[in-house]
Amino acid sequence: MLNLRLPLPRLLSAGEVLSGAGSLGALKALDAARLAVLLSPTLAADEEQMAYVKKSLRAEVMTFIPMPGGEPTLEKLQPVLAELTPFRPDWIVAIGGGSVIDGAKLAWVFLEHPDADLERICRPFGLPGLRGVARFAAVPTTAGTGSEVSSSALFLDEETRAKRAIVSHELLPDVAVLDPKLTLAVPPQAVAAAGMDALAHALEGYVSRFSHPLADMQAEKAIAVLLDKLAATWRQPEDTDTRLAVMHAAMLAGWVQNLKVPGMGHAIAHQMGAYGIGHGLAAGAFLIPAMRHNSEMPQVQARYAKLAEELKLRDDLELIDTVMQLKAEIGLADALSKLAGVDRKQVLAEAEAISAGALEDICAKANPTAFGPEVVHRVLKEVL
Repeated sequence: MLNLRLPLPRLLSAGEVLSGAGSLGALKALDAARLAVLLSPTLAADEEQMAYVKKSLRAEVMTFIPMPGGEPTLEKLQPVLAELTPFRPDWIVAIGGGSVIDGAKLAWVFLEHPDADLERICRPFGLPGLRGVARFAAVPTTAGTGSEVSSSALFLDEETRAKRAIVSHELLPDVAVLDPKLTLAVPPQAVAAAGMDALAHALEGYVSRFSHPLADMQAEKAIAVLLDKLAATWRQPEDTDTRLAVMHAAMLAGWVQNLKVPGMGHAIAHQMGAYGIGHGLAAGAFLIPAMRHNSEMPQVQARYAKLAEELKLRDDLELIDTVMQLKAEIGLADALSKLAGVDRKQVLAEAEAISAGALEDICAKANPTAFGPEVVHRVLKEVL
């Protein structure tokens, strides 16, 4: 990988990307002697899916380690590291949603660097090199986060209740596998939330202040597919062809978020993990207010109008209406407090802290327009 100092657009991704029904079996080709499979607890409890996973992998020795549920935290990962460290794998395969893959990346970091200083590795690109012990494969079971092609791993700091990230291109997986068979057991609400996260990556990233023409083309395609097929995936869960198309779109959107960084909606959504609100649900909830706020800037309004034209829509207002209609189709039109079962008053009472966290988030720095605490307060009230 080139060590560039110039801010040139470039495409960084997983080393190899495999896709298609049954593509998980390609991982038999890994040169693995000791293979650790870190997987979601839901998948670990599904006998049929586990049988499929086991027959698709090969190594001299394999161990299967269920990951903790919910947002990854360093405390929750300690039992995983207690199993992973003495096993000493030469390959780690992470199978699950974005939180599982992020958690597995963190476990990989501390397997390789058990004494790493957290403050140092949380500085952008402060992580030392990986692959001294193991290589890494990511297998998403949801279509949304783009973690399989992301240079970051997010976790919840239990002390501050804020989201933190380790950002380094070292975290890009060596192999990513998009197998729609692994998504068949995902509940409809999770399908909807993950899809909205992907749509938010693409729509917010499209107007990011960071320029990347190739990523813009990826965003346009991702948005077109998600607007066209996400509702069908939600309604017809057995249609693996449609699921695969949405997985491809989510990966394109993952490239967009990795190369351009989404904006205000994501910056606020990242603060919602402290209240037990899933990231996809939050990202989808804050997407439309972010689009409306940013469209007050003529340049952003023009960008969304251009995108609308590409999508055969009338203008930027119809684009926003189309996103709203999609949310209604997939059962996400209600207020976030109702969808997530959180105490609206509690969240609003802590609006100052939420605003401070959002304004410090890297996504706030990518947002095309400036925004302050008063905007965050207004958006919180609207969404909750």
